[in-house]
Amino acid sequence: MDSFRTLVEEYKGKEGVAQLFGVLLYTDEHPHLKKALRDDDYWKSLDEITGDRFCVFSVKPAKGKYELPSFPSGSFGLMVEIWQEPAENKKLIELFELEDTKNIPMLLLFTEFDGKFLKIELKLDDTSKDSAYSSIREQLEFSCSALSKIKDENLKNPSGLYAALSLHNDNRNCWKLLKKGVDLYAYIKKFLV
Repeated sequence: MDSFRTLVEEYKGKEGVAQLFGVLLYTDEHPHLKKALRDDDYWKSLDEITGDRFCVFSVKPAKGKYELPSFPSGSFGLMVEIWQEPAENKKLIELFELEDTKNIPMLLLFTEFDGKFLKIELKLDDTSKDSAYSSIREQLEFSCSALSKIKDENLKNPSGLYAALSLHNDNRNCWKLLKKGVDLYAYIKKFLV
């Protein structure tokens, strides 16, 4: 993770680059996402979306798993599977203050402010190669749309960038929820008429 921090610091110093970064998190359990990222045409398309203002990295943490707890013989216990996080992921989890890696794949948007990382987690779809690419594209377009509304002189203001993107994300989620509510209303109304 030290090399990752060095890479981020290098991009922070570049002129015209926002101090908001993205990290695509996925494991070997997400083959469609891996294929989409390894496809040169898809990669170039995603690079066109992000442009020079927004840097996105990809990190492949070790795959965790669910395990049943063991109990000494003669004792009772609740047999509920427990998530086991690999030791290799400890630095990643501590760095971004993640609970664990069971919610990946995701695009993690982050910025550093006063020595702490402010982050927004955006879920990615891995059901097929096309859906993986589409979900990455959708999340990157969303991020770049929010960044495009920020003046160049404010690109080095991490707390402002985080606030703007967080507000943009909340607004998007509210519209999605409202749309679902309207769709549900239309569905129910169909049966009442």
